[in-house]
Amino acid sequence: MITEEAEKITFKFKHNKSGFQILSSYIKFNTIIIFETTGVYSAQLTTYLKRKKVKFYELNPLEAKLRIASLRRNKTDKNDSFKLALLGKTKLAEIKNHCNKQSSSPYESLRILSLRYKQLIKCRTRILNFLRSSLELAFPELNQIFKNAYAVLALQIFRMYCHPDFLVGLTLKEMTDRVYKSVSRRIHKNVIQNYCAQVWLAAKDSYPAVPADSLEIEITVTK
Repeated sequence: MITEEAEKITFKFKHNKSGFQILSSYIKFNTIIIFETTGVYSAQLTTYLKRKKVKFYELNPLEAKLRIASLRRNKTDKNDSFKLALLGKTKLAEIKNHCNKQSSSPYESLRILSLRYKQLIKCRTRILNFLRSSLELAFPELNQIFKNAYAVLALQIFRMYCHPDFLVGLTLKEMTDRVYKSVSRRIHKNVIQNYCAQVWLAAKDSYPAVPADSLEIEITVTK
């Protein structure tokens, strides 16, 4: 915090009721608060400042880093907080033009949906990477056969035959019929048979890193 007299004041507070009371004791009628946007972690602070009608500016983290880079001497949070305040004191006009604009009510829902969508995409990617790594242990050839791991056919075959031992004693026709019955009839049987043939043949030469009764298999099936 920097006062009118350019005095530097440092303090800590938690993002809860008692923490915001501490913050409130430092806020005056002309106080401007500047901070980096950290997604859900800065949401409580944003909500509090809006409700209290305190003027504030949220800076994109990359924007903030670029602007304080020339002032940076160490990487402590306390130092960065002071430099953000110093930027507000000396370059407020620039910050106003580059900060995250506060959405009006009609657009707030869209902002939330956009944020959640991005988070879901990240979760989806993590799950896919986890599934791919599990298959590398159990039946690595499946990763080469199925480029799109989220396709209905791919997921069903992963669930039923994620280990080559599950195909022992099974004919290609039996495998194809089982898969065909378990997936959408909108998938042509010739397509199913083509993929089943690739998996069935790959199973004969596959050398998995884990046995069929491994916990890794159970986890893969339930993904």
